[in-house]
This record gives sequence, structure tokens and C-alpha cells, in this order.
Amino acid sequence: MATTRFHQINAFINKANHAPHAAHLSWMQRFQERVGTLIVTELGQDCPAMIVSQNTALVAAVQAEDEAYRTITRSPLSDQIAEADQVRDNTFVGLRTMVEALGRVGTAAQKEAAPRVLQAMRDYQVNISEGYELESTHIAQLIQQLEVSPLADDCTTLAVTALVGQLKTENQQVQTLIAQRNEQQAGIDAQAMQRARVAADLVYVETVMVINAFAVVEQQQGVSPYDHAIDVVNQDQDYYVQQVFPRGVKKLKIANNVYFSYYQGETWREAVDEGLQSNEGWTVTADDEVLFQQRRLLDKQGEPVDAATKVEAGQYSLEAEAQDGGDVTPVVPE
Repeated sequence: MATTRFHQINAFINKANHAPHAAHLSWMQRFQERVGTLIVTELGQDCPAMIVSQNTALVAAVQAEDEAYRTITRSPLSDQIAEADQVRDNTFVGLRTMVEALGRVGTAAQKEAAPRVLQAMRDYQVNISEGYELESTHIAQLIQQLEVSPLADDCTTLAVTALVGQLKTENQQVQTLIAQRNEQQAGIDAQAMQRARVAADLVYVETVMVINAFAVVEQQQGVSPYDHAIDVVNQDQDYYVQQVFPRGVKKLKIANNVYFSYYQGETWREAVDEGLQSNEGWTVTADDEVLFQQRRLLDKQGEPVDAATKVEAGQYSLEAEAQDGGDVTPVVPE
């Protein structure tokens, strides 16, 4: 006796569960769009109330996951901070360059004043390549000295008092933006995204179950009103497995007993936010620096790794090791 083959949406939730946040959200949005367009809209008044209700719940769950994802991703203030930092750096470099030039070609008084101002810049270790917070602190300390005699008099001699005031204003702007971003991030629930994913998964499973059930009970002569939508969703699944979902977690060996796990195509921040168990001890600062137990991750040039960049194989070290003269461990995916 021949058995009837029913069109059914294939089991998929376990594959989606292992996807990174962005890919998981993308799948949920794609699935919801298919249900809304190819079933609810296509069938119109003939669409069962149960599927319409289920789609409404699915829309809400996907929107909640989307909001959670936008919350844990990089703050819009990060771009403002980077822009403000660049403006501040340009002013500082211009100030230093002007003082250096006057030390060579200025008046006799300016040639005497310039070395003292330049020495203050060295004493307070202003470095435009260091983290936002440290640079802000060093510039603030420098300006405090440049605003009081005898260095204030030297600045007057060099005609850079207005430029010092401009640098002070721009430095305060960076500090204000950082404080605003820290306050913003302090309210972020690190587990909100995971809870949103779990909630969306539950609604997804229920939606698939309902559609599959109606595909069975409404089938006539081997055809149901849901066959096209089911075929498209199953094709979407194949595409996501082959092109969107990663093959698996990749792992970098950073140092002895120190590893970092990530999905292909993720940024350092996204990989940390994934909450993978093997990434315990890794955090990202408000300055987009990657830390392992409060030690900064450095690239092969010895510069802090930018958490907004994608994770790539290369040479990395932890700051304490680099300062102690330890070897930099070549890093390759395992």
C-alpha cells in the first residue's frame, strides 16, 4: 500500500541554534517574511485564523530579537567618539607642530619657550595612538599645566593660548561622549539577546508545527495551499546552511591556555557578546579594546585590537606578555 507524501517544513531549529546572533536573527526575519507573504497575504481571507495569530506572535518575537541585537551591538556613540577623537588629535598634532616650528624659526623668546612646552607634552605622555580614556587623562593633565605660569606665559609667547583652549574644549567633548556611552552600556542586559533568541525559537517551532499540520489536513489529491511556501522555506534552509551559517566555531590560540572562539565573519565584540563558554574571561571595553582578564589583546604591531574589526588569524599577544618581553605566539585557527 502506497503512503501519501505530505509537504512539510523540514526540521531546522537545531541548526539555527548554533548560528551566531546576526545569522540567527537573519533567518528568523527571512522565515517570518515568507510566512507573512506566501501564506497570510497569499491566502487572504482563506488563511486559517490560527496561522494568522501565529504569524502575529512571530512578528512580535522577531522584533524583540532585533531590538535585543541592536542593544548589544556597537553604540552609535562609538562613531561620535571616534570623530571627536580625530578632531582632538588633529588639534594636538597641530599645536605640537607649531611649537616645534617656532622652536626652530621663531623669535629668541619663542625659541626659549618652545622646549619647555614640548617637554611638558613628553612629561604627560600624550600619545594619540593610546586608548580614548588614557589620552583624555593625559591631555587634561597637560592642559592644567599649560594654563598656569610659567608655562601659560610660554604659551602666550608662542601665541598658542587659543589653540590650548580649543584642545581643552575638544578633550572635554570626548570625555563627555565616553561618559554617555558608558552610562548607556551600563543598562544593557548581557543575557537579553539569549532570552530573545529562546523566545523566538519557541514561536518558530510552534509556527512550523501549525503550518505543517494545516498542510496535512487541507491536502487534496496530493496538493495543499501551503506547498509553495513550504518549498521556498526548505530552499531557504539549504541556502542558510551552505552560505550563511558558519561551519562551526573557530578557535584561536592566543597564549598558553588562553583561547578565543568565534564564528567566521564576526567582529571581536560580536564574538564576545555570543557568550561562548570558551570565551569566559574575555570582555570588550567602552573604548572597543579587547581584554582577557583585564589584559589588553595586542596585534602583531603591538597595538590594541579594535573590537569592531573582524576576527582574523594572525599574531596576537596579551599586553602583560608584551611588556615583559614575552614571545608573541603565532595564531592559527584550530
